[in-house]
Amino acid sequence: MVSVARKEPLSKILVLEDTLSLKECAFLIDLYDRYSELSLQRDSSGRLLLHYYTLRDVNSESARWVYDVTLRCKEKIEEGLRTPELFVDSVFLACLLPGDSHIPHADNARRENGQWLPNHTPQRDYTGLVYLNDDFTGGELVFPDRDVVIIPKPGLFVGFPSNHKFVHAVPNVLSGKRYSLPLWFTLSSANAMQV
Repeated sequence: MVSVARKEPLSKILVLEDTLSLKECAFLIDLYDRYSELSLQRDSSGRLLLHYYTLRDVNSESARWVYDVTLRCKEKIEEGLRTPELFVDSVFLACLLPGDSHIPHADNARRENGQWLPNHTPQRDYTGLVYLNDDFTGGELVFPDRDVVIIPKPGLFVGFPSNHKFVHAVPNVLSGKRYSLPLWFTLSSANAMQV
């Protein structure tokens, strides 16, 4: 059973357990720990993000496997949320440490003067998150406008539209390290990631 607290249905939020095995999750954590220091990209908390392209440059075989996992997640969103064909926009491995959080935000828009406007990634149409561990406290995935809280656990996949109707946040990680595989998908083949 997935730990999800909510007052309304999860419509348009896809939550699937056991998308990855514990062994696959451990492999992804190891990739982050081995290669994240090579990355120049950081999240809004200032933590290093291991981008697919960085991984591809140092370990092409592992990068290909990560991309295959991404395609599995893409298919789950296409089927579960009944979308048209999607294309991979971005793939990262991420880690949050105690004190890290993400404020409420949308993945393809920003709020300015009471209006939602395109942000720096307006091509993102769907967001996917695969959680890799649960030996941390805090750091839940929260959809404040929907009264939904999702408790991460290894192999759990969450997919949802990237727009302002799905504002989400991550409250402070209180202890431990919170590892995840954030993925973004686009409806535009012109914005597809180059593999």
